[in-house]
Amino acid sequence: MPDSDALKVHRFGRDDSLISEFKKTGRAVADCTPFEQTAVVAGRATKIEQEIHTDKVRVDKIPVFRRRGGGCSVLLDPGNLIVYLVFPAEGYLNIGPLFDQSTQYLLKALKQAGIDKVYQDGISDIVIENRKVGGTCFYRARGLAYFSASLLVRADLDLLPRYLSMPPRQPDYRNSRPHTEFVANISAFYPQISMEPFSHRLSRVLQ
Repeated sequence: MPDSDALKVHRFGRDDSLISEFKKTGRAVADCTPFEQTAVVAGRATKIEQEIHTDKVRVDKIPVFRRRGGGCSVLLDPGNLIVYLVFPAEGYLNIGPLFDQSTQYLLKALKQAGIDKVYQDGISDIVIENRKVGGTCFYRARGLAYFSASLLVRADLDLLPRYLSMPPRQPDYRNSRPHTEFVANISAFYPQISMEPFSHRLSRVLQ
């Protein structure tokens, strides 16, 4: 069933604008920005009714977007810091190695920005002490690679079970834990972290 028959699903415009910027200049783009609203963002192949509590989304008037990258649906709010990377990549294959390269680049940047406890688990989760603090996704087109990550800095985690079902695909390390026992904010491990200075610090490292 098309998204429009079930729930209004919008294009995730930030994807388009960053890819368009790259195509105009041919130069790599790095952006690091707090998310500006509360919204659900579905993956490229997400089955909306399977992953999202559409009744709650409708009642609360929570917008739903569909991104270019894959993966399951996520809930974003102003406590999430979003990292975007667009860079030249010859051809249109080599997705796995490029995705892993991007994730490792972000992990290195996070450590340089003071978040030294992070590591990768699952396919590409950003993790601290067995709790997911960031998710990533990847999009490949001829001549370019586009990577994005959502980092839980001071997100409202109590909203997760209201709007998101348990995902149909889970990494082994999750062990079927519910949302609020699986994810955590970076601020839980670094209590002094503040969104604006952290965003600026990470942005400088990523450039």
